[in-house]
Amino acid sequence: MEIDEISFSAHKMFEIAGFPVTNTFLMTLLVGGLILVLFCSGAKKASLLPKNLQNFTELILESILGYIDNITGDREKTKEIFPLAATLFILILCSNLLELVPGLGVFEVLRSPSSDLNFTLGLGFASMITVHFFAVRRLGVFSYLKKYVSKNPVMGFVGALEAVGEVVKAFSLAIRLFGNLFAGEVLLLVTSLLFSYFLSIPFLFLEILVGFIQALIFSSLIIIFYSTAIQASH
Repeated sequence: MEIDEISFSAHKMFEIAGFPVTNTFLMTLLVGGLILVLFCSGAKKASLLPKNLQNFTELILESILGYIDNITGDREKTKEIFPLAATLFILILCSNLLELVPGLGVFEVLRSPSSDLNFTLGLGFASMITVHFFAVRRLGVFSYLKKYVSKNPVMGFVGALEAVGEVVKAFSLAIRLFGNLFAGEVLLLVTSLLFSYFLSIPFLFLEILVGFIQALIFSSLIIIFYSTAIQASH
C-alpha cells in the first residue's frame, strides 16, 4: 500500500461563491445533520412512557445533565451551560468515532472533523466566547471587566495576564483535541499495515476510549471555565 505525505490541513473538495468546502467541513455538516435528525426524531412523538429512540435520547441527555450537576452543584447554572456542554460532548464524540469508519482518515478523501485543526480551533474559540457571554449576562459588563481592568498597576497586570490566559484556554482546548485525534488516525493506519485485522482490534477499542475521554475532557473543561467565569471579582 502506497501512503501519501501526512497533511495537517484538510483537503479542499470544491468552492461555493469563493468559499472553499473541505472534506472535514463536509463531514462536520454530515455529523451535525445526523445528530439533529436523531434527537429531533426522538422528541417528535414524546410520551410520558418513553420507548425506543425517545428512551435512548433521553438517557443520553439525562446522563449529561446529571454529570454537569455534579460539577456546578447548582441546577440553575447547569440549565444555562447544559445546551453548550451537551452539544459539544455529543458532536465531538461522534466526530472522534468517525475515524474508525473504513475509508476515513488522514490519507483518505474524507477524514474525521476532529483531525482538522480548523475544526478544533473553531470549537475552542466559539465555546470560550459563549462562556464569557454567559459571564457578562450574569455579572453585568462592569463587574465582568473588573476581573481584567484595574486602576491598581499590580492588579491591572494580573488582569491582563488573566485575559491572555482566556485566549490560551481556547488554543489549549483545540490543540489537545486535535493532537490526540490526529495521532489516533495515524496510529490506526500504521497498526493496520503492520498487523493483521485481529491484532489491530485492541487499537480500535483504544481509540474508542480515547475518543470518549477527549469529548468528556473538552466539555468538562468548558463547564469548569464557565463556573469560574461567572464568579464575581473580589
